Amino acid sequence: MERLSTVTFAKPADEGELYDILADTDMGLAGDIGEHIVLREGAAIRAGGRLYQADEALFHLMVFAVAGDERGRGTGRRFLRALTAGPWLHCRGGVEPPGGSYRITTMAKGSATGFYARAGFRPCKAAQLPALFAGQCEGCPDREECGPVPMVYTGSSRELPERGRD
Repeated sequence: MERLSTVTFAKPADEGELYDILADTDMGLAGDIGEHIVLREGAAIRAGGRLYQADEALFHLMVFAVAGDERGRGTGRRFLRALTAGPWLHCRGGVEPPGGSYRITTMAKGSATGFYARAGFRPCKAAQLPALFAGQCEGCPDREECGPVPMVYTGSSRELPERGRD
């Protein structure tokens, strides 16, 4: 049975808890706390991330992490499913792509590649990422150990339930 959860924008009071979840996977907050999204069960944050809308049909998943005790329980899958089924809903000021089709890119740590692939992402060239993020791993001292893989997801708002098109 799937647990009742909600995806909302983070609030200032969430900063410490979200920071800890991201830091546990060697990530950090990507800008202002209010730009991040969180998956909550009751008052607890179970996962968090940040989507960025690069243009009307291109989004980039900047950070994504699941609380350590939630890994392997389907929490990340549920959260990513919510984000990919209408990414504009999870970007401050986000706009639904006028043509309906959209892409979401991310730079997956090598160990997370399988997780993203099971969610419909596929490896791509770094040049397919928004220009702002295409070189994000260049010069990183942990690059070889991390094994970053640029990935892309293609979706369509025409395939979403009506509630996703408001």
